[in-house]
Amino acid sequence: MKFNIHKTTLSGFFFTAFLLVTSLLQGCSDDEETKKWVDLRYRVEDSYSLEAKNPEPISFLVKSTDPWEVFGKYDWHIISPNAGKAEEKYTVTITCEENTNLDDRTDTITIKSDYWVGKQFVITQKGIAYLNTGEPDIIPQTGGKTDFNIQTNQKWTAEITEGEKWLSIQGSASGELDGKITIQASINKGEQRTGIVTIYDRHGKIAQEVSCRQEGVILEPEMPANGKFYTILDEAQQFKIHIESNTEWEVSKQNEKEDDWYTFEETSFNGSGDLTLNVERHVGTSVRTGVMVLSTKAGEDTEPITKIIRFKQANPPTAKEFEYNKTFSTSLQYGPEGLMPGEYTFYFEPLGNTDLKFFFSWKKEGEPTLEMRFHIIGGITTLSTTPWCGDVGSVKVKVDTGKELRLGINVKEAVDKIDPTKSWIYTEWVLNGEVIAKATADGVTETGGTDSWVGPYERTETGARFLYQTGGGTAKITKYTYVGPPEWGE
Repeated sequence: MKFNIHKTTLSGFFFTAFLLVTSLLQGCSDDEETKKWVDLRYRVEDSYSLEAKNPEPISFLVKSTDPWEVFGKYDWHIISPNAGKAEEKYTVTITCEENTNLDDRTDTITIKSDYWVGKQFVITQKGIAYLNTGEPDIIPQTGGKTDFNIQTNQKWTAEITEGEKWLSIQGSASGELDGKITIQASINKGEQRTGIVTIYDRHGKIAQEVSCRQEGVILEPEMPANGKFYTILDEAQQFKIHIESNTEWEVSKQNEKEDDWYTFEETSFNGSGDLTLNVERHVGTSVRTGVMVLSTKAGEDTEPITKIIRFKQANPPTAKEFEYNKTFSTSLQYGPEGLMPGEYTFYFEPLGNTDLKFFFSWKKEGEPTLEMRFHIIGGITTLSTTPWCGDVGSVKVKVDTGKELRLGINVKEAVDKIDPTKSWIYTEWVLNGEVIAKATADGVTETGGTDSWVGPYERTETGARFLYQTGGGTAKITKYTYVGPPEWGE
């Protein structure tokens, strides 16, 4: 007997598989094949995770042109029904027993019809193993011992993984079931410090990391948003940085002679406070950097601590002007591509009774289009975005269409407030030099709600394009200007 098997998978809400089985009846030749199709359909996930106690049942749909079955390898679950007739749709339910073992357990479930294995998926049920720890007390600067409890139903071991030079485990570093870890720290003459005690489970895997803090000197400047240096604009200003401290400290310039463009309100402090700088207006052509040194005074039992703070001041922005001179109407017109972040100002002759539709968009293959819209309809601004932004739709400003019109688009980077490793596209709509709307593409509105306006700043790397048309009549764009962002360097 000879079999020729052909498999095809169709995508959709139901996954569909076909099996072509050709078989020879006894005494027939190869040319006398009988073809048979099996259509097996199911709606099921690739994997399921269940709790050890009171696990939720798993339910899914199965239908086939031929009889089918669902089965696993182990007996800690019940599949009902585990088989079915052709052409009928079934709801299959898998009910698991409570897992009384420490370890997780898994089984692979197979959906099969005739010769076709249509789907295999995994169910994982958690075990009852647990391991929890308490929090140790803060260790005084003079050193000493502290301890914390371990609550568990398994074997465990403990190890100092950070702070090994000054932190140690006293007594036993392993056990079974509940226990206690005692740690000891040496005298601390420097900064407040933290060690880590790592607790491993019965398999040697990390179960908990316990932070152990020892008192010491505190001198902690507020961190800048980028984690490296503070940035300020070119105008004269007063600039403040908060410093957390528990001792006397002072501030000085690293380059006293060169850095004559800023001064300190105070140079000596005791405890926490704000470091205030008076910064002069910058008239140069490049970003300049100031470096400050914070230092504590040495005490009887402490060593001096120093910290470096860097800040950069932008040079005055210089606008690049691009002559354009385009008269347009209702047909959509495309402007230049590859527009990088910065401030753009587009100049239009008086619109009169003509409606203007203006777009600024980022396109990237495989990604949804991000678009700002700056329309003037009936002499009133109409603002929107794609995807939807909840911060700009209600902004309605009357426009004097009898005068030259300046539409501004300002694109900047906005560092995420929670995770500084992430940043978003920040945008402003500017009408005749005045910011009338702004939004950060992080999916969060100014009022704390949510919207669909999500655009990582990296989307700007490919550049944007502007587009324009009228809603009737003609209009003319004469030029546009561009002011790039400050080049902060490393």
